[in-house]
Amino acid sequence: MGSPARYNPATLMALNPGLKLGPYEIQSPLGAGGMGEVYRATDTRLDRIVAIKILPAHLSANPEARQRFEREARSISALNHPNICALYDIGTQDGTSFLVMEYVQGETLEARRQKGPLPLKQVTEIGIQVCDALEKAHRAGIIHRDLKPGNIMLTASGAKLLDFGLAKAVGVLGAQAATAGTHTPDTPTMNVSALRAPAAGLTQQGTIVGTFQYMAPEAAEGLATDARSDIFSLGCVLYEMVTGRRAFEGKSQLSVLTAILERDPEPISTIQPLTPLALEYTVHTCLEKNPDQRFQTAHDVKLQLVWIAKSGSQASAKAIAGKPQPRGGLWLAAAAGAILAALLVAGVLMSTQKQPRVMRTNLVAPNGMVFETLYRNGPPELSSDGTRVAFVARKDGQNSIWVRSLDKLEATQVQGTAEGFRPFWSPDGTSLAFFAHAKLWRVDLNGVAPVAIADAPEGRGGTWGAGNTIVFAPNTGGPLMEVDAAGGAATPVTKMVVTVQGGTDRWPHFLPDGKHFLYLRVQTGNSSDHNELRVGSVDQSTDTLIMHGGVYETRYVSGWLLVDRTGSLLAWRFDPKNAKTSGEGIQIVGKLATDEVTFAGVFSVSQQGILLYQPGSSETGDRHVWTDASGKPGAQISEPGYYGPTRLSPDGTRVVTPVSSATGDSDIWMWDLLGGARARLSKGDVFVDMPTWSADARTIYFGQSDKDGHEQIRAVPADGSAPERTLLKIDGDVLPVETTKDGRWLLYEELIPGSLNNNEVLKALPLGSGDAPFTVLDSVAAYSKASLKPESNDWLAYQSNESGHSEVYLTRFPHPGAKYQVSQSGATQPLWSKDGKRLYYLDNSQHLISVDIQLRGDSPQIGAPKTLFQTTIRDSITANGYDVTRDGRFLLVNSVMENNAPVVLVTNWETELKK
Repeated sequence: MGSPARYNPATLMALNPGLKLGPYEIQSPLGAGGMGEVYRATDTRLDRIVAIKILPAHLSANPEARQRFEREARSISALNHPNICALYDIGTQDGTSFLVMEYVQGETLEARRQKGPLPLKQVTEIGIQVCDALEKAHRAGIIHRDLKPGNIMLTASGAKLLDFGLAKAVGVLGAQAATAGTHTPDTPTMNVSALRAPAAGLTQQGTIVGTFQYMAPEAAEGLATDARSDIFSLGCVLYEMVTGRRAFEGKSQLSVLTAILERDPEPISTIQPLTPLALEYTVHTCLEKNPDQRFQTAHDVKLQLVWIAKSGSQASAKAIAGKPQPRGGLWLAAAAGAILAALLVAGVLMSTQKQPRVMRTNLVAPNGMVFETLYRNGPPELSSDGTRVAFVARKDGQNSIWVRSLDKLEATQVQGTAEGFRPFWSPDGTSLAFFAHAKLWRVDLNGVAPVAIADAPEGRGGTWGAGNTIVFAPNTGGPLMEVDAAGGAATPVTKMVVTVQGGTDRWPHFLPDGKHFLYLRVQTGNSSDHNELRVGSVDQSTDTLIMHGGVYETRYVSGWLLVDRTGSLLAWRFDPKNAKTSGEGIQIVGKLATDEVTFAGVFSVSQQGILLYQPGSSETGDRHVWTDASGKPGAQISEPGYYGPTRLSPDGTRVVTPVSSATGDSDIWMWDLLGGARARLSKGDVFVDMPTWSADARTIYFGQSDKDGHEQIRAVPADGSAPERTLLKIDGDVLPVETTKDGRWLLYEELIPGSLNNNEVLKALPLGSGDAPFTVLDSVAAYSKASLKPESNDWLAYQSNESGHSEVYLTRFPHPGAKYQVSQSGATQPLWSKDGKRLYYLDNSQHLISVDIQLRGDSPQIGAPKTLFQTTIRDSITANGYDVTRDGRFLLVNSVMENNAPVVLVTNWETELKK
């Protein structure tokens, strides 16, 4: 059974860790469904991990439930196949019936499907493996009756078919080619009144057996089912893998079943135009309403998928382009053919019709590459004349910027743009600007190396206007700046005032006059409620509010203002001279890929009627993820959300982190990594930050700022046994950093009033003695993430920007003397290993770096930096974006930076608006 299934603790029996069922010792719950509860356990005889499925207490007295449970055991025991979860044992103890099964690690196909459509290769591989499993079951006289993505686990060794709880034995002949009407119906006619609730992906009991969205028509009508019913469900699964959508949708179970009985799903080719025609035919045949018109065996479907896998996308390329296309290049040749076909057809239609026809096609990532569009990377950016596109893609683990002409099959990597992001074009299309390594760069597309033109520690977009003027956002806090494209001094062009809750102007885009520009003003935290769409000007004579609340990135083209409104792309009529909208917003894209951390939308437009966008197919935000020292990801311990600086307890069993709400406020939460319990430790309509543990792990210290700008350091017991209390309160910015091992001092940062670089003083607050704080370092970088050497606490690592940019330094503690520079090319977030033998830090591209440190007296020997792996920690998490355990594992607050959905190219998109 699968390890990553979600569960609701309220639905589980009280099988506590340590309880034994025979030789099997319960470890933790894995999941719960209508027909069983699943636990991770240890087989004490063989010292192996297993999954134990028990019949819930409320079903133990139900004869039908017991019968289904026993039927699952019989079904699985008859099947020995690499693509079917194996049954090891069956037993009963104290009235509890249980099955012992193979413990399968991986993610369900349902979880993978939620990230977007699967590549063709993966679709055929999974489909072939599921067909193999079904063929084995059907030949053994067993039909599954609940085939769905949630019952298919994707593992390192391939797909595994799970959950035979609704399986039915029909005899070998009946399983392979039974005819409707030869078996007793599975259930009575459905109770329609029970189908009014919203549809859900759960197995329904007491009416019709199976899961509604994947149920064959004969099962929905309560008629006999056979192997061909599983094939219909397989067709639903294949459809979902290819399109990212369910084949049959509805607002209620009744409407879903009506669609299954009466309607065909939307053709795959209208959703994914590059899908091989053979695959569309295969799926369509699986989904025939009449079982006699479907494929009759899983073996037949497997043969089709094997042929498609061997043929690849050639069939679709031929159908679109009319002739075989060469392999390789940036996009697949088929995708290039689709682009050219769409543009050619659009051109013909424009010459023959008054209203050009809207054309859409999907663009897939280059061979062996992945589009990087989320977080700060930005959308594929069209040149002003609409003939080329610049985009960020990852190849061999590294991001870089690529350019492709839409009338060519190949793309070119722009040299010198490693780790570059957010490219934007010069007005004449001969150059690009982009951000990388804490700088804004310009690169002429003639092979000349990029040139740094301005500092940009955490770039948030730019725009290139007339007169060689660039307006850009250099940071996640503060105003937009203006700089000449040749370089020089950057000066503010907006008047953003940064409050204690934060604030930034970002994502500028010039209007046609080259003087005025659109931009987004972000007021507080992670909430878009206070976001403002504004129009500014390079001479600062204009600063006009256009739209307020729920506003993300915005573009203007041909009289239309395109606005990302919390994940939907809408268009308003817009007068750029008067900076006013008119009429109602018209939806262009219902679900747009949107990064809710940076409030960026993945779309771009050109004056020639071309729109590029990426559909939203995955949740954005942060995840807490374990990795090893090589960066290999392990378990994910948090759901998608917005988290801040994160700290492990001294023994590594608990985590504290700020969790942001939809309003931009936040609270400190503590998670128990062993038992799974979670508790909120802070309360109130405030913003909290920088939690840290006391040395004895009994107290959590954190910074708090209220809406009136009052700053304080608070303390709360880690077990929640007492209310939080104030340790220190001042008028300026103050944040805790770390406690000493002996519990005598709490290190904290205090903003230096009037500091131009937001420098801070590092101080020590005596705990319990009542003595006054004293200064440790009189100038450190904001959020310096000072880190004490474990055990001895006699050395302190910290950040300083005294060289002009942030670097990591070492000095003695508590009486600093000489300082030693550890990093040379920009660094943040220093952290000692638990044995004190090395320092970790993040470089300007968020790589995790390791440096060996040998401490002999007052003269440390600093080794050469070693790059461990690339993280996706947001650079706006300026401290404690990661932590390390004693055994060298890392807990990262990784941001989602990847969307697997293809990019959609739309020509003549304005035609629909004019209707």
